[in-house]
Amino acid sequence: MNTVALNTDQAPPISVPLRFFTAAPLFLILAALILVSAADNPFAAARTPVLLAATHCITLGFMAVIMMGAMQQILPVVIGSPMPASGITVWLTFLPLLSGALLLPAGFVLGQPVLLNLAWPLLLLAFLVFIVASLASLARAPARNATRTAILLSIFALGGALGSGVLLAHSYATGAALADAGQLLTTHVTLMLGGWMMLLIVGVSYQVVPMFQLTPTYPKWLTATLAPAIFGVSLLSMLPLLFQFDAHRLTVATQTLFWILAGSFALVTLGLQRRRRRKVADATLSFFGLGMMALLCAALLAIATPWLPTIEHLETLTVMIFLLGFAMSVMHGMLYKIVPFLVWFHLFRGGMNVGVPNMKEIMPEPRMWRHLWLHRGTLAVALFAPWWHAAAWLLALGLLVQGVLLGYALLGAIAVYRHTLAAIREN
Repeated sequence: MNTVALNTDQAPPISVPLRFFTAAPLFLILAALILVSAADNPFAAARTPVLLAATHCITLGFMAVIMMGAMQQILPVVIGSPMPASGITVWLTFLPLLSGALLLPAGFVLGQPVLLNLAWPLLLLAFLVFIVASLASLARAPARNATRTAILLSIFALGGALGSGVLLAHSYATGAALADAGQLLTTHVTLMLGGWMMLLIVGVSYQVVPMFQLTPTYPKWLTATLAPAIFGVSLLSMLPLLFQFDAHRLTVATQTLFWILAGSFALVTLGLQRRRRRKVADATLSFFGLGMMALLCAALLAIATPWLPTIEHLETLTVMIFLLGFAMSVMHGMLYKIVPFLVWFHLFRGGMNVGVPNMKEIMPEPRMWRHLWLHRGTLAVALFAPWWHAAAWLLALGLLVQGVLLGYALLGAIAVYRHTLAAIREN
């Protein structure tokens, strides 16, 4: 593991990222409970209250919480520029984000506009503070590399996703009609998933994959062009909304181009993993590889969907594969690699050279493998969930158990950190 390029002296207290990470699994459990509460198959129809609630539990409560927590660590350590007023920034993002991520699904499921009207201002506050702090950090960062570019573009995409999301939430709560609600929803999903989420994973992967997985670095032709190209495609997809015209062909073209770019990233990453220096089975590597395979499958399915108009639910299945197969797999893999490293690093940095556990003792690998096999099973049943109610129920069960396993692993790592710190101080 090569950490020479990291600005480890600027790392925030370990409690900062772990605060976000340990809250995230609760939303997997909540999403599962919401899904099983549905009388019918929640995946059989788009935009039902139950599906909206469960989706936002995963995207806001699980994924956004993890990504915002990771950014508290990435900006000072990888980019070399801490967030301004980091203590205040953390709490002004963490508390409103968690509150809004709980209230928004509750408003959908219970049909209570008052909860939605409480949720969107809280989410607006959390994301605005996060965006402003991130942009200020990136503006003064000494690094001018591909990771910084990808993260910067992801923040711009997040701003657009936030604006469209607030409009949609307000409209849903008040019943006010929007001029082009369908195109606004498409823009929101595109910027949130294809813009912010995809670009952030791409940018972090440029650093994490070579450092933790011992692979060659990403080729320069990819790092120089991929993030700007993805962002450019995202902007092109907004043209029908901005100029109020129906452009079916433009939509299909931009979506196809996005998936070609995403598939290229997956193929290059899988190629790098095959060339890694240490040919030993690793659960975190397998999580990451699974995510890349899922991204390839989502890309192929999305490109084929316009040519298969008679088959229902293909768009829903594409989003499920992207979220659960790609994004969630990558985030599981990153958490299982980064959290043990953070625990080890903060103990070692404190001058504790004796008695510091190694990373496999902080998070035992057999637990990671069990989680990986459970996640694979969950993805397998997800392929049938839009058509088969029993598969939807099994998917919910898989998410619930995964939330429990991940939460247990994270709390176990915190316990190791505290016990080790106490034991060393006593000696």
